[in-house]
Amino acid sequence: MKNALPQIPTPRAQWWREFRLRGIPVVVFLAGVAAVPFLWNKNVGPSDIVGEVQGTSANVASTVAGLLTELHVEQFDRVTAGQLLAKVVTTSPENLEAALAAIRADLLVMRARMTQDQQRNNQSYQQLRLDLLSQRVDLAAARARLVFAESEFKRNEVLFQQAVVSQFNYEVAKDNRDALLAEVEERARLVPEFEKTIQELHPNGPAIQEPLIQDSITAAIAAQEEQLRRTEGSTTLRAPMDGIVSVVYRRSAENITAGEPILTISSERPEHIIGFIRQPIAFAPKVGDRVEVRTRGVAVQKASATIQKVGSRLELFTQPLRVRGFAAAQERGLPILISLPENLAVRPGEIVDLFVKRTVE
Repeated sequence: MKNALPQIPTPRAQWWREFRLRGIPVVVFLAGVAAVPFLWNKNVGPSDIVGEVQGTSANVASTVAGLLTELHVEQFDRVTAGQLLAKVVTTSPENLEAALAAIRADLLVMRARMTQDQQRNNQSYQQLRLDLLSQRVDLAAARARLVFAESEFKRNEVLFQQAVVSQFNYEVAKDNRDALLAEVEERARLVPEFEKTIQELHPNGPAIQEPLIQDSITAAIAAQEEQLRRTEGSTTLRAPMDGIVSVVYRRSAENITAGEPILTISSERPEHIIGFIRQPIAFAPKVGDRVEVRTRGVAVQKASATIQKVGSRLELFTQPLRVRGFAAAQERGLPILISLPENLAVRPGEIVDLFVKRTVE
């Protein structure tokens, strides 16, 4: 009988090689399976409440209808409270021309009625007042046409630079603007001269024989001056708050209606968090309940907040899904207002996850 051969020991390097090839993959697989639920609940799983960080925003609109002739800001520009944003001409060119034509007609009628025998100096004084008002009417009409010509020139200038309109159209708009500008400057120079002459001819005392005629003429001229002042009016829009122009709805040379938003200004500072408890609502939130706020992103922030207000009815809101590749869904939920933690660095519009720590009564 032969003796059994001694068992040859397996080297440790061989054991380690076998473990790397067969054991480590199994260990890694089991660790990955165990980590999936943890990572899902922490980073992907839905929270109790989805919230949105909100700030103050304000729409800028005109109280009257008209033409937007000037817009001094663009999207994402920073503005301060009281800053000039836009200008709106409240009267259309057709209505303005009609109003000025009516004033001219009334002036002609007033000239025809001044046939009474008056002293020459007083008659010249009244005549100059009418001439002055006529010059002011013509100046207002020229200024109105200049505003629209300026807007048309700017529009054609932009389109010419973009090669949308021909150079001929650009030159026509420029010549029209320049001609009206020269007319406005000339008429603006004549008006002070008329006013100076009127002051020199102003009668020191009652110089006409019929006071009733003088009073009626004075009242009629004052009424026409007031009507002219109204036709020359325009509306300036200013920023109601500090912030950034988030949306621009209208551009220069566009007609707008009363109350129509022209742009929206949004605050750079977050104010609070609005959360929505999705259906089915498993608990009743109360004012004062503690809430854990978690931001979304690579560096997750956590902070503690409290519920300040609770809504009375379910509202429709947009639920952004956390799984990449899926769009947002429309759901109904109970809105709650949550305080903004001081140590939480978030921006208005940012989506956060909320976890309510329910109190036991």
